[in-house]
Amino acid sequence: MFKCNYCDKECKNENSLRNHSRLCKNNPNRSLPNIIGFSNKLILECKHCKKEYSKSNIKRHEESCRINENNLKQCPVCEIKFFGNKVTCSYSCANTYFRTGKDNGNWKDDRYRTTCFLYHKKECIICGENKIVTVHHMNENHDDNRPENLIPLCPTHHQYFHSTFRNEVEPKILEYIEQFKLRMA
Repeated sequence: MFKCNYCDKECKNENSLRNHSRLCKNNPNRSLPNIIGFSNKLILECKHCKKEYSKSNIKRHEESCRINENNLKQCPVCEIKFFGNKVTCSYSCANTYFRTGKDNGNWKDDRYRTTCFLYHKKECIICGENKIVTVHHMNENHDDNRPENLIPLCPTHHQYFHSTFRNEVEPKILEYIEQFKLRMA
C-alpha cells in the first residue's frame, strides 16, 4: 500500500497515489482538472459586452464581440453599422446592392435595355406608361447602343413610330432627345 504525503490516505498502487496526490485537498500545489465542481479558471469580463469568460477564451471573444466597434461594418446601401461577414446589413439592402447596376453579376453593359434604363427612367416618354416599356433605337441601327440613341416607349407609341402615325410621336421624341443631351452635357 502507498500512503499520501499530504493526508495519509492509503492507495493501492503508485498510479493511484500519483493521481490522488495531484488532487489532494491538502496539497498546496494541486492542479484541478477542467470539470464541473472545480473552479481553477480565472474569470474575466469582456470590455465590450460585460459578459464573463475564462482567461483562455476572453481574447478570442473580444476580437469577435458584436459590440466591438472594430467588428462593425457599414452597409453600402443604407449606411447602418452592422455585425457579420456579409456585404450588406439585410436582404432588402442586398437586393438593392447586388441586383442593380454594375455590381450585379448578371450585369451586361452591352445590352441595350440595360443601358437604356440606366440612363432613362423606365417609362414611355410620350404617355408615362411604366408597366410594359420597350426600347426604340432612334437611328434604327441596333448596334448603336449609345444612351442618346435609346428611347423608352410603350409598345403602342413604339408601333406609332414605325407606322403611318410617326408624325404624332416623332416631335416629342426629338424634343426629349435634345433635353437629354443638355442634361448629360
